[in-house]
Amino acid sequence: MLLGTALDAGASVLEVYVDEAAQHHQQVAAVLRRLPEWVEPWVLPAGTLDRVGDATTSQGLAAVVERRHAPWPARDSTSFVLVLADVADPGNAGTLIRAATAAGVGAVVVAGGVDPTHPKVVRASAGAVFGVDVVTVGAPTEAVDRLRTEGFRLVGTAVDHGVPYDEADLTVPVAVVLGNEAHGLPEDLTATLDLVLTIPMVGSTESLNVAMAGTVVCFEILRQRRSA
Repeated sequence: MLLGTALDAGASVLEVYVDEAAQHHQQVAAVLRRLPEWVEPWVLPAGTLDRVGDATTSQGLAAVVERRHAPWPARDSTSFVLVLADVADPGNAGTLIRAATAAGVGAVVVAGGVDPTHPKVVRASAGAVFGVDVVTVGAPTEAVDRLRTEGFRLVGTAVDHGVPYDEADLTVPVAVVLGNEAHGLPEDLTATLDLVLTIPMVGSTESLNVAMAGTVVCFEILRQRRSA
């Protein structure tokens, strides 16, 4: 359960709400027993969370967790950063944070687009947002400029005319910049990057969803570093 993942990551839990019909379920009860003694769960009438939450069917448990302050990524703390440049869909953003975390990312920069605290982002990340540094800036250009100053190699993706993703050296400190679902990366931003990657494909598929393409690149970074 997401609350259990948050507790595992050391998140500060402020409030907890539990469905009275679910409070004695094994998984829910196990998580409730882990709460700090000063957090007293609010027990709600059966079905309340289903009606007020944004999930079609809740797990019978909801919580408010304090957002952890994360520092801006620097090369002395990580060599792999993911930048979400105007990614708009919470499901895509959460999936990318989950995949990047599994591939060893040290920080995620959300530059415009979706709010990384959106409940759908948290769920799609399977709680990965609790265990990785997530910072926000107003615009992708700001993120790119700051990461360049920090010494990261700036790498974007494009449908074609880029370097095949498995032929590029991704063992150096790198920031992977992924663009909006509908429009991709703006041309003026792409022109400032150090490298643009393409994922070769066969068949009639024109392109991959941003979450799929980002996952491929993230795990190529992990593959190269495991082989280095």
